[in-house]
Amino acid sequence: MRHTSRIITFLTLFTLLPSAAHASSYTYVVNAGDTLSKIAREHQTTVDEIMQHNQLDSDRLSIGQTLALTGTSLPIVDLTTANPYQVNENPELLEESKKSKKARVVADVLHVRNTPSLEGEIVGKLYYGSRVELIEPGAEWTKIRYEQEESYVASEFLKGMERRSNDSKDDDLSVKKLDELEEIVQPLLKVPYVLGGTTTNGFDCSGFTSYVFAQMGVTLPRTSDEQFLGGEVVDLEDAKPGDLLFYDALNKGRVSHVAIYLGDDMIVHANGDDVRYGKMEYMNKLYPFYGVKRYLDFE
Repeated sequence: MRHTSRIITFLTLFTLLPSAAHASSYTYVVNAGDTLSKIAREHQTTVDEIMQHNQLDSDRLSIGQTLALTGTSLPIVDLTTANPYQVNENPELLEESKKSKKARVVADVLHVRNTPSLEGEIVGKLYYGSRVELIEPGAEWTKIRYEQEESYVASEFLKGMERRSNDSKDDDLSVKKLDELEEIVQPLLKVPYVLGGTTTNGFDCSGFTSYVFAQMGVTLPRTSDEQFLGGEVVDLEDAKPGDLLFYDALNKGRVSHVAIYLGDDMIVHANGDDVRYGKMEYMNKLYPFYGVKRYLDFE
């Protein structure tokens, strides 16, 4: 993204998986700096829906104004502040783990512990969308591999990853590309957004994609619109991990944002705040989608 005055703020509230969300009607109090478009983005709704629901005849807001919203209200999960006496079960994970030994985190922050207990020492934390290797899935606690050590996380905040039944050469290559991508991306999570940034001190959206692809031996053009002009055109339904997705996040009538597709409806991008995982489904609802380009070799 190229203009600081129009940087798109994409909070974790909209990147949580639907299975972790709770659809509801609720109220929101307008704060300094809020706009209808900002509120709509943060609550998975649209400006038109907010205006119609609240019978607004203009987009002007006042600090302290109360708006009725309908959308997805998503809690931030941090097990230091969650109920210290209970861990909810996730029996679905046991079934999902039979198909794949990988899962993704569906909490904003998930603490990693050295024992399967809320009293266990916190040895690290995982962010929403992070992919984890399952060693021993359980209904309440799951043993995972974390920084080459065996550790534990609460099972209720994991979702098993889908695995295609087809073991074709193409699928094997996609899995290898995803493994390579995840190894590069996960240490970059939470690196701040910096306009024009191309290093681990800060990235903009195309600086992030350029950096990641450089680690894979591929040189990309510098900006998102230039990246869109290159590469191989791919239909969205044929997208594979490592393909680039392009959006008009600034509503300028041209490409202004790029994200890396990871499969299973997941993306990773520098979104205006920092590097984070997200849902392709939500991006496609929020911004005009321009297409998919492939720079990686799957042959």
